[in-house]
Amino acid sequence: MNLDDVVLMARDLMKECTEKNGAPAWCLTELAIKQGEILAKKYGVDVRLVKIALYLAHTVFSPIWKGEVQKNHPQLSSEFSKSYLDKWRVSPDDQAVILNAIEAHHGQVPTASLTAEVMKNAECAKFTTVQGALIWLHELGRRGVPYQESVEKVFAKMEQKRELLTLDNCVAEAEKNCTKIRKLFES
Repeated sequence: MNLDDVVLMARDLMKECTEKNGAPAWCLTELAIKQGEILAKKYGVDVRLVKIALYLAHTVFSPIWKGEVQKNHPQLSSEFSKSYLDKWRVSPDDQAVILNAIEAHHGQVPTASLTAEVMKNAECAKFTTVQGALIWLHELGRRGVPYQESVEKVFAKMEQKRELLTLDNCVAEAEKNCTKIRKLFES
């Protein structure tokens, strides 16, 4: 199957899973996709593989903060996505890249390609932007989390993801953005 078609099918699957799981916020997914497109171009990797991995990385997810599903979603999403990649006739080589990117985006599994590294950085960078912090704050409010607790969770997620960034420009951008985010919420 054509990878352009797989991107669209992965997007549709992620939308379906997001509605079923009640998380993650769709705007955060779109933010990661936008960042993935920019980074794929900058680093010369196949944007389609990055986008497929980003869409499939949270197909198994939960809104429960630090719950078992949320902690294990990289492996669970990889396992869930494998059957779809087979059904969509994605080549074994491309599947290996996509599945490794999904499994490695929390840093528990090493990335095996630059494509996986780009995907991981795109996924993590979304929480180190003012836009991502505001989307996450809104999502937490929608879930009924009190404001001050939500702010603490915005900072916690920002720091967790900042530590996972490895691409120089992402690290530098996050440093600037995290300072802005802290000032925004601490003023």
